[in-house]
Amino acid sequence: MKQSWFYLSLLVGVFAGMLPVAQAADEASTTQTEKKAKKSKKSKKGKGEKAERPVSAMGEKLAAATYFTEAKPDATATHYFFLESASWCGPCKAVMPKIIEQYPEMKKAGVEIILIANEDEPAAKRYLESYKAEFAGILPANLNGIPGIVRANGIPFCCLVDAEGNTVTSGHGRMILQWRQLTNQPVSAGPGSANKAIEEIKFLTGKPSKKANYFIYLHSSSTCAACKSIVPTLVKEYKKMKKDNVEMILVSHDSTEAAAKAYVKENRIKFPSILDSDPAAKTLPGYTPVSGIPAATIVDKHGTVIKSGHGTLVTEWKTFCP
Repeated sequence: MKQSWFYLSLLVGVFAGMLPVAQAADEASTTQTEKKAKKSKKSKKGKGEKAERPVSAMGEKLAAATYFTEAKPDATATHYFFLESASWCGPCKAVMPKIIEQYPEMKKAGVEIILIANEDEPAAKRYLESYKAEFAGILPANLNGIPGIVRANGIPFCCLVDAEGNTVTSGHGRMILQWRQLTNQPVSAGPGSANKAIEEIKFLTGKPSKKANYFIYLHSSSTCAACKSIVPTLVKEYKKMKKDNVEMILVSHDSTEAAAKAYVKENRIKFPSILDSDPAAKTLPGYTPVSGIPAATIVDKHGTVIKSGHGTLVTEWKTFCP
């Protein structure tokens, strides 16, 4: 009996001695888990901070400028559109609602707009307030020290400057509506690829590239003197386009296939061609009917029309096909 009590006491003592060890092990395990959790949070926070855009050289210059609006431009933006506009300008007011509509999405993408007022401060303030514009406004006298800005005699006019203060391009104010292309922003794919649609078209001569990111439809004819005067230049430009994955398609307004083919051969046109009278031409993604020739339409790979205008627009392809 005494022997049994001895062994029982011994076992109790052993378990009593093990209890603190088990508790210590549990505490150590809990501490290790907490440390891992904190480390994970810290790691995630660090990644988030690295993903934020830094204040650029251009951003620093703009932060030091004086504005007549409470709104100030984002100093971490990647691109800045300087829009010259005024309340007395009809074309300015015509394009402003579309610009205002695009601005929230532009800002999220790191693209800013700054209005350069072409009128006195009170009028400029009322102008922006009437459209509930949320971007900054500045007077021409306060542009000193801001690099890359190109000015013009007519409005609406805009100038695109990158984060380093380099001039990217400039032109009519409506150019802002092509901000995605001009700042090389990703565009969500449409219901079908323009490349795929174009591949299914039978062309009169040549075949379009399967890797093109942009397409230029050139409306031209062998009977058009203005068309023939610019063709040599466009033929030279085409060699450069191909290297940058830009495809040009001749939409011939000649009355017969024979005349169109002779026009292609005579001018050594290497890009694909199709008759405008061919129903297949109307299926070109972004095809736009024209009232006169030469004319051109620039379309991205999703079939979105970027720009339409006179045939000489083709010489500006680098501006619209970044």
